[in-house]
Amino acid sequence: MSSRIIMLAIAAVVFCAAVPAQAAYPDRPVTLLVGYAPGGSTDIIARLLAKSLSDQWKQTVVVENKAGASGMIAADSVVRAAPDGYTLLLGYTPEVSINKLVFKEMRYDPIHDLTPIALVASAPLVLASGPKLPARNWKALLALKGKETAIAYGSPGVGGQQHMAGEVLKRLTGLPLQHIPYRGTSLAVQDLVGGQIDLFFATTPPLLGNIRAGKIWPILVAGDKREKLLPDVPTAVELGVPDLQLTNWFGVFGPGQLPDPIAQKIGTDVMGILASKSFIEELEAKGLTPTPLQGEDFAGFIQDEMAKYQRIIQETGISQR
Repeated sequence: MSSRIIMLAIAAVVFCAAVPAQAAYPDRPVTLLVGYAPGGSTDIIARLLAKSLSDQWKQTVVVENKAGASGMIAADSVVRAAPDGYTLLLGYTPEVSINKLVFKEMRYDPIHDLTPIALVASAPLVLASGPKLPARNWKALLALKGKETAIAYGSPGVGGQQHMAGEVLKRLTGLPLQHIPYRGTSLAVQDLVGGQIDLFFATTPPLLGNIRAGKIWPILVAGDKREKLLPDVPTAVELGVPDLQLTNWFGVFGPGQLPDPIAQKIGTDVMGILASKSFIEELEAKGLTPTPLQGEDFAGFIQDEMAKYQRIIQETGISQR
């Protein structure tokens, strides 16, 4: 063996020893951002999912709430994070498929700057009334049409799905509704209970405790099927307003340019969790429906949602901001 070959062999051994093998993902804690205050459905799902992923990955998954700007503060933080899978978003409908349609200026493009990894859960909106409003059912609410006093309804942010639901309700019924935006669902629910606002659309989880306590009253489910946890509450279809069908959805996103192997790893692990009977039961106990979609299927779902909300924006006249 020539001395040149021997030297090359030695160099190769030294190089391999100097370059450590790439660690399997994840080998350190992962941050899961939520764009809303604690207590809403997005936060609830994030914490359930973080616990399951922590158990599976043997790494801590930390939920961090960055509320504000209709979820865009958290989404922008993920967009600007390193595309390594250690900063993820538990995204909710507005910051992914609505805000682009209603805000003239955004710091990110949800289609190009976020990687859709996995759809986790969905839930129809529920319209609830507070103690200040003399309406605890659909008939009583419609009787308020023509009143001079405005009926205040809240939402977690301008241009979001719950804002759209209120504007669709206003268009369909002629009720004198006035929009009051909040920084999160839990804050709006507090004011609904306290009588600062009259109506609020939300998924079942953040409303259920106060409904059961008799502090607020569910008027309708904005879908075509009754909720398991609210079996006596009629649907929009039953009440003759089928256009008032709006379902929230929640999914996991990473930064744009997230490597495919990492996106596939996260997505596959989330799909595995969604197949777990115990996780399904946890979601359903909170009024949420497991809705597993991964990768390209999830991306196509988002495109369909954007087309739907574009039509609603045109019909309701919600202006860009």
